[in-house]
Amino acid sequence: MSREIKRDIKLTTGSKKARRSAARLAATQIIYQAEHQEQDIKTTLLEYNNHRLGYKIDGDEFVPADQKLLSSIINGYAARKDDIEHMVASTLENKKPEQMEALLLSILKAGIFEIMEHHEIDAGIIIADYMNVADAFFDKSEKKLVNAILDKLNKALRST
Repeated sequence: MSREIKRDIKLTTGSKKARRSAARLAATQIIYQAEHQEQDIKTTLLEYNNHRLGYKIDGDEFVPADQKLLSSIINGYAARKDDIEHMVASTLENKKPEQMEALLLSILKAGIFEIMEHHEIDAGIIIADYMNVADAFFDKSEKKLVNAILDKLNKALRST
């Protein structure tokens, strides 16, 4: 997560889909950073918006995140943190959250919040984006785990 950040004056706007995908990646990173460094999550969001979004990182230019979606995920996660962490723990078979990679848990937490609260967004889109986030950092087994957990919770939370 500690990557050298180079500011670039020209920001890429990107499509709505790309900005939403960027928001999901940023939300994962913000949750990870806040928990890993024991920071207030809203302060971490502010810092992230001021110093990271829309800049070149390691030579790659990233699409700026959809700010409305990003704020919704972070603020919603902060408000429902205990519920979300309970859901994560209840879906892990034979593992405890402490035994899992912190970044993988952050992916799940952001995804669970969206499935819980963003019914206007198709769950398949949400799950696919978080699988892509997992794929960027992990092997296929973690990507499959993200798919399985988010799909299971989607069926439980959106079945009505």
